[in-house]
Amino acid sequence: MTGQDTVREMYLAGQRHWPMLRLEFASFARYCQRVVGAEGVGPLELGDLFLCCACGEDEPEAQRCFEALGASAAVAAIRRVDSDDDFVKETLQELWSKLLVGEDAKVRSYSGRGPLQAWVRVVATRVALDRARSKRRSTSRQVQLPEQLAADELNVDAVLLKARFGDAFEAALRASVAKLSEQERNVLRMHAVDQSSIDDIGRVYQVHRATAARWIERTREKIYADVREALHVEHRLTPSEFKSLATVLGRELEVSLGLAASPLSSAAGGGE
Repeated sequence: MTGQDTVREMYLAGQRHWPMLRLEFASFARYCQRVVGAEGVGPLELGDLFLCCACGEDEPEAQRCFEALGASAAVAAIRRVDSDDDFVKETLQELWSKLLVGEDAKVRSYSGRGPLQAWVRVVATRVALDRARSKRRSTSRQVQLPEQLAADELNVDAVLLKARFGDAFEAALRASVAKLSEQERNVLRMHAVDQSSIDDIGRVYQVHRATAARWIERTREKIYADVREALHVEHRLTPSEFKSLATVLGRELEVSLGLAASPLSSAAGGGE
């Protein structure tokens, strides 16, 4: 960068574009240092840069503004790959998740060199192409799938792992869920049992859907780490064995998580 004065001018220019967004100067300065670099500023889209920095700081209003700004470009790019309405809707949701959710959210890499809508168009095209390729592969494998599932059921190691550690896995799972906050349990139950979308959860808690998705992701990671640690300490389960066990129980895991988070399950567990 060319100094604090330049960064301050960039920050103020961004504020003029988005006066409704809350973003600390220190956060903006760190963002610019990381994505713009030290080789000189050059021509930048300062309003777009400010908006993406605010999105990276999990500012809900910024994320709403980002989606509103990029929606038309994203939808147009996706429709060029596949115009099916369901494909467009599902790909758009995946796109927003990739752009806005998690520590590796792509919005954190936008450098301001070029209009944001053009950048969103490029990312949307890549996501749509990846999804279309995956869809074609899935269709081509449909004939092989029953045989593959049958082979999975006959996997001796998997069956033995499930028989030996299934109950311990369930107990560790429930213990981990019991340590969650009331909000974490409610969100988990809404997602796993009620099949509520991240949009529905966001509306209930009055947060952006990216925030709701991030809550679910972090809760799952917390539970996964707790259960892995418990089985290692109590049963000396190795990381590879735990991974195999989690894979075997994967089809049941969502239901188990939701049931463990339900009020009825908590009441039953407390009486034992």
